[in-house]
Amino acid sequence: MNKDLSVVLLGAGQSKRFQSSTLKQNYIIHNKRVIDYSIDFFRYHFRATNKYYVINKKINIKLLKKNEHSLYGSTSRLKSLNNCLDYILRNNLQTKYTLIHDIARPVLDITDVRNILKEIKKSVDGSSLGYPLTNAIKELKNGKITENIIRSNLWSTFTPQIFKTNKLYESIKFCIDKRYDIDDDIEALIINNLRCSMVLSNPCNIKITYKSDIENIKKLL
Repeated sequence: MNKDLSVVLLGAGQSKRFQSSTLKQNYIIHNKRVIDYSIDFFRYHFRATNKYYVINKKINIKLLKKNEHSLYGSTSRLKSLNNCLDYILRNNLQTKYTLIHDIARPVLDITDVRNILKEIKKSVDGSSLGYPLTNAIKELKNGKITENIIRSNLWSTFTPQIFKTNKLYESIKFCIDKRYDIDDDIEALIINNLRCSMVLSNPCNIKITYKSDIENIKKLL
């Protein structure tokens, strides 16, 4: 599978909600940058796999391996991923499958990744890690609760997410052409009515959004 797979690490965001002078990608946890947790994970478990680090100019990745590529993102997640897929196509580096991970999720579990690799071999075009919502869900307006949301069948989606590369590329191009925006990459396939599935993830696969998230992440790493 490794040679049939490309790994894309998305880390080009500006960390606006993180409210720190340091980008969350560069934030140090236990003497290691947040981005390096994901880089080291995939270097260790996917040595033979082509890897693409989509970053911005404030991030520096030293000593790239032979099968690693660093490129700049754009103004949105969708456009950053499009830049990466265009690069892969231009350089004739495309593989059958593409796995995408958000570097703001440094707590990776190899069992989860192996499970999602198995899932893409089934009759689906894309698959996401996720976890069912267990808390009561409310809708707010101006700080006031306006409605209760039934949580049955509602899941949070995580990364990594995995795709058949041709289906991902077609879906991203469609969203770009229609000027759609997406919250995560599997949404592009859903918009295009493709077959997608969910794989139960370790609930510790949490995302760093706010600086207050760092203390929880420290306990998990």
